[in-house]
Amino acid sequence: MTSQEIKQLLHDAGAYTAGVAEACPVDDDAMERYAGWLGSGAHGEMHYLENHAELRRDPAKLLEGARSVISCAFNYYYPITRSADEPRWAMYALGTDYHEVVRRRLESVATCITQLTGAACRVCVDSAPILEHYWAVKAGIGFMGLNRQLIIPDAGTHFFLGEILTTLPLEADTPSTGSCLGCRRCITACPGKALSAGSPLDATRCLSYLTIEHRGDFPVGHTPLGTHVYGCDTCQSVCPHNSHPPISNIPEFAPRPEILALTREEILRMTQPDFSRIFTHSAIKRTKLAGLIRNALHMGKHT
Repeated sequence: MTSQEIKQLLHDAGAYTAGVAEACPVDDDAMERYAGWLGSGAHGEMHYLENHAELRRDPAKLLEGARSVISCAFNYYYPITRSADEPRWAMYALGTDYHEVVRRRLESVATCITQLTGAACRVCVDSAPILEHYWAVKAGIGFMGLNRQLIIPDAGTHFFLGEILTTLPLEADTPSTGSCLGCRRCITACPGKALSAGSPLDATRCLSYLTIEHRGDFPVGHTPLGTHVYGCDTCQSVCPHNSHPPISNIPEFAPRPEILALTREEILRMTQPDFSRIFTHSAIKRTKLAGLIRNALHMGKHT
């Protein structure tokens, strides 16, 4: 089974693009940058990112005998219209939870690979300790921007990543050599000034981190939320690479009207049964009801 045949299977499963890299230990400089970011504390309370350093370094420790890393990108972009005072939700979270959708689609391809070749496979969708951006660049599907997003040429940043690790040796693609335009629009527009040209992302100043990952009360002097209630797409919305984004062909990622229709007042009155019903199979469940209400309380406030 060839790389091209597998890419066709992935395309049929909904992937926008895919690439292959040899499953070998991560470059020392990439691991040093990651360790330095953790050491600076810029990851905030996401302590799970500190775990399993050796697994992140070597994909063969995630799947014994791994020979190839197949990196895949799934488009979630759907155009939406909203008024300036409506609660703002990160676009990626408006449809069905990507963990479920992407995993299901990749599992179907992994099963086919195993059936046709006998090779073992492991699917990773933002769950296993693997450096997804690193492998996407190595597999040639995109390059990193100043907004710390993977940019796919002529398509932009509105993509979920997933990987299939396999013991099947495949011809590797050429790593991406593209580069960000360096316009700095994302740096200028970031509400929390979490981005800078010479430093890694400071998650503790990022609205996505604050509204999703942070637990409990917001720290004193935190970035004002404005109308953001879950996540933040500012660095993507201003990026010129997203000036003409392709629309997703995956129906599960279409925005749910019930979520888009929610007002701040409805969120503040929301009960646990309401939350569970509205956000069933939704990534928004990650913030929990208490976190969502906290976010709604702080909408429009200034610190």
